[in-house]
Amino acid sequence: MASRLDWLRVCKLKQLEAIARATGINSSGTKAVLISNIQDALSPLQHNDSSTSNNGISTSTTKNRKHVYNILSIDMGIRNLAYCQLSLPPTWLLSPSPLPKKPQPAAPLTPTLTSWARIDVSKSSPIPLSTTTTDPPSPQKESFNPSLYAHHAHTLLTAHILPLHPTHILIERQRFRSMGASAVQEWTLRVNMFESMLYATLYTLKRQGVWEGEVVPMDPNKVGRFWIYGEKEGKGGGREKGKGEKTKKRKMGIARDIVRKGEEVKVVGMARGVVEKVIGVEERKGRKKLGIEGNNVGKFDDLADCLLQGLAWVKWQENKWLVWGKGMDVLDQL
Repeated sequence: MASRLDWLRVCKLKQLEAIARATGINSSGTKAVLISNIQDALSPLQHNDSSTSNNGISTSTTKNRKHVYNILSIDMGIRNLAYCQLSLPPTWLLSPSPLPKKPQPAAPLTPTLTSWARIDVSKSSPIPLSTTTTDPPSPQKESFNPSLYAHHAHTLLTAHILPLHPTHILIERQRFRSMGASAVQEWTLRVNMFESMLYATLYTLKRQGVWEGEVVPMDPNKVGRFWIYGEKEGKGGGREKGKGEKTKKRKMGIARDIVRKGEEVKVVGMARGVVEKVIGVEERKGRKKLGIEGNNVGKFDDLADCLLQGLAWVKWQENKWLVWGKGMDVLDQL
């Protein structure tokens, strides 16, 4: 490995862990393991003629890129699948940070939130956002036949996802157990089955030439650690831990602050209507401080998760360039 990263060897374990969290790299293990993980993740930045990196970013075409980056982030579910799309200019990874001897891109690097929605996959249609409370529909027996969900996977991708022309599709990885429970819930297995069908369908569509983007699996634990640890500094490091419902509410609060302030993301198009509903529900009297009750915006935690997942991935790529370009000076920014 190039000597450019030799400074990692003099870092303390906590500093290496901070670098790993800020760049979406596994942050557990000894110093030697962390150094190796960071070097492997940053090695594609060394070669402008290298092939696509393990995060789906092609460093060989970055300088000559003409099309925008459309990053489609999916929070997995069946009745409550949520997705958002973040767009960035072609010059995004030319240099998202002030690297030595590299030009600053002229285009703004703030991601643009162009789509933000929640879908009931069993119906394969977006759930409308309404400011009025309506009675829930009569319950119907739901089928989880694999052949039916193969149809749902294909419909979701061809009717809702691919028409947005994503260059990268981030899919939340599913776990077999939740909150450390010993039992594996049947509902979890169903979502895992649907997740696998999405990968298989996207692979098939890519091999057939229908779509040319990249699929990126996203570990929700890494996304959560990035945002939860970084709340105090706002840089992705050193944050108080939280679990379960507390963590969920804090993540909703973070996502709501991001779209309200408009500093980390610019909201346009149909996503603007979703943001207005989110902020409107929060300001309505009688609502919980950190959560959303009723059916006004549906389950906001799913919408929040897909947004934070997409923004985390964007920041991971930018932080990798920071670590590569600034060396030990980057430690003060993480």
